[in-house]
Amino acid sequence: MLSRFPAALSGSLLMVVVGLLLVYPLLSFLLLSFVPGLFGQNGGGVGSFGRALDGYALEALRNSLLVGLVSATFSALLGLGASWLSQRTTLREGRALEGLMWVLLLTPSYLVSVGWLALVQRGGVLSGLGLEWPWLRDFILGPGGVVLVLALTHLPFSYLATAPAWNGIGGELEEAARVHGVRAASSARLSARLMLPALAAAFAVSFAESLGDFGVASTLAANAHFPVATFAIYRALYANPLDFPLASATSWLLLLLSGVALWFQARVARRARSYASLSGRSRPARRVVLSASGTLAARAALLTLALLSLGIPALGTLVSAFARRISGGLALSNLTVEHFLEAARAGIGGPVAFSALLAVLAATAAVGLGLGLAQLLSRPSPLARGLDLALLAAMAFPGLVLAAGYIFAFNQPWLPLYGTPWLLGAAYATGGMPTASRLLLGPVTQLHRSLSESARVHGLVPSSVARRITGPLLAAPLFSAWLLAATHVMFELPMSELLYPPGSPPLPVALIGYTNNFDFGLGSALELEAVALVLMAVWGLRWLFARLTPPGWRRGALEQGQGAGR
Repeated sequence: MLSRFPAALSGSLLMVVVGLLLVYPLLSFLLLSFVPGLFGQNGGGVGSFGRALDGYALEALRNSLLVGLVSATFSALLGLGASWLSQRTTLREGRALEGLMWVLLLTPSYLVSVGWLALVQRGGVLSGLGLEWPWLRDFILGPGGVVLVLALTHLPFSYLATAPAWNGIGGELEEAARVHGVRAASSARLSARLMLPALAAAFAVSFAESLGDFGVASTLAANAHFPVATFAIYRALYANPLDFPLASATSWLLLLLSGVALWFQARVARRARSYASLSGRSRPARRVVLSASGTLAARAALLTLALLSLGIPALGTLVSAFARRISGGLALSNLTVEHFLEAARAGIGGPVAFSALLAVLAATAAVGLGLGLAQLLSRPSPLARGLDLALLAAMAFPGLVLAAGYIFAFNQPWLPLYGTPWLLGAAYATGGMPTASRLLLGPVTQLHRSLSESARVHGLVPSSVARRITGPLLAAPLFSAWLLAATHVMFELPMSELLYPPGSPPLPVALIGYTNNFDFGLGSALELEAVALVLMAVWGLRWLFARLTPPGWRRGALEQGQGAGR
């Protein structure tokens, strides 16, 4: 297996690296709630849970639970409806709806929150347009606004969880219902029951994502003085002195709440046999032909969804970027490009360049480690099963908890890395490593062992096998995983906020800093420039990959594997 692709790290050394970067910081930070005085830290022990269930921390947990339940419910139901329109109706905008879901998936929640803040704050964009709507300000700068933004930004998870499930309800069920005279309402209830496992997965994922979200917590919720659990952890880590025991105990309670939702989803999944409807005799269901009024209503709903999730926040960002004063409206005398010029001077060569450098390095490390982990996971063994479970658990951990673990674990005399760019880059790479391993597991598993065996028979050394066989076969998935990891690092907020070196803020920290100082013009201009640069970089790299690599490298791993076997 090692000859399938270059492996600078052996399996044992790779496990040591994963243990140091992932297990050690998380375990040491979370154990502080049970082991008093761990690493010489004052306090700790089970008494920390009493403090986490009192005062500000308790209020934050209650708010997170309430917001998570409501936003996950809305997200799951919206995702179910959106996926039905896309998968089971003749609505022409189905492809556009799927595109909207992917754009939402790649848009950090704090960018949406900042757009809403620029709109509704006193003296904001709406005030400049003469639209003084106190009711909207009170709604957005409160629990309602937090629920709205979380439900919309996590809607793609619900959509992706429910969309494939509609294809599992064959057309023969609907035909049988019509033959037996089942009413439309009863048929809809039957379909809803068959969709229950997917709906439970959508709710559980959205709930866990809402609990761990730091983007909305540090922007919209913080400005609304609405405490949530992730901000309570952040506050404990920035207390004087740092309160690691309280942060650790709050993290445990946050993980417990997420675990309950995942347990509920797993319980429903275990009973999935009761909802099985797809068999060898299943036929594709006929798409529902919407009436004129139904089509109009569906298009109005999709337009409202697009405006609330992206359009209206983008309007706040655009007006803020081009206006001298955001309260000055859209008069020509109030329009300027000064914010863009200042952002280019202050941000492009500073926060943007720093984030871009870390993104390139961290994405390369994450994909390299993910490739090695995918190799280990492709081997059926107890180690692979345990490693798979550990990586899935790591993906469920909020980035804030991992960053808190890095502060605690790497601020010790034997590992004094806190406050250096190396620690921030390592955290980025560790955060992207589990996702990269999942993305690469399929392509790696598709590489049949006969490829390397045939190469050895013909006298090829492992380096030649990697260069001439496995490298081309894995080029496309490796490139896609690298692009995804690098793009995520550019806008990653919680790790950036907790681990950035003093005096060298990465892009997300700079953006949040401008927002907290109410400098929406400069912050919005920098945001637009950064997004434009990232999009151009992604397009340029994809163009170069398509032009400079042989045609065979750009095919899927499965197609390549079949071609190699012929």
